[in-house]
Amino acid sequence: LPYDYVEEDSQRMMFMKRFAEASEARDVKAVAAELKDRFGPLPPAAKRLVRLSELRVACAGAGIGNVDVAKSRAVFCKVGSRDAALVRRLEGATPDAKIRELSRAISDYAKNLT
Repeated sequence: LPYDYVEEDSQRMMFMKRFAEASEARDVKAVAAELKDRFGPLPPAAKRLVRLSELRVACAGAGIGNVDVAKSRAVFCKVGSRDAALVRRLEGATPDAKIRELSRAISDYAKNLT
């Protein structure tokens, strides 16, 4: 979270901890809504944190414990293992575009599990 958005260190760290501890998408949305309510519209870096938190929750739900991204390649590894469950080429040029691609990939992967 940007310092100029949440200036007090303890509040910023508390929100970041809550994002890290969120175990469901609705928890992430609740923390994001509280941020908006207390500090105003989310700046781009905070929006990115929300999307990454949602991605982390989606990965956990699909049994993915780690995502390694290097340049234009993403490797999704199973929980407790370094075995690749999914490998994707990323086309996006920006971090936000890559996060969208990662989210789509995990969503597709989760659908194929059922």
